[in-house]
Amino acid sequence: QSEKSALAASLLAPGLRANAFEAYLAGLMENVGLVVAMRIVDQHCADEALPWSDPFIAGLFQHARILSAQIAALWEFPSTVAEAIGQAAQEDAGPLAQALAQGGRLGKLRMLVDAGQFTPDDPFVIDGLSEAALAAFAKLEGDE
Repeated sequence: QSEKSALAASLLAPGLRANAFEAYLAGLMENVGLVVAMRIVDQHCADEALPWSDPFIAGLFQHARILSAQIAALWEFPSTVAEAIGQAAQEDAGPLAQALAQGGRLGKLRMLVDAGQFTPDDPFVIDGLSEAALAAFAKLEGDE
């Protein structure tokens, strides 16, 4: 999923006036914090001990994004990459963060379509996607 998100972000970046390579790096790093968080949860909490409410899940994703940005900075990725990861959920985000957010959405949608959960032309998948996003989404097909 991260590779698909990274590729989609890099394809969308030029149209948003963002650096395609940095968008790819950000796409690869975006969910590292979530992986770390889920491993910690798995090691220290029984599934039934977690609330799994919408506020809990939103908080988990918010803190995982912050952790991903911190990991990117610690690993000495470009500061623009760490900043984009931290800002990708914000509506007023910069171009690189916008490419990352859109790429992340396309990567997730592609995984759902590839798993047979939706068809590629399902309104859930295509509604609201720009022409550039639709083209990027198509390029993700079969990308393993």
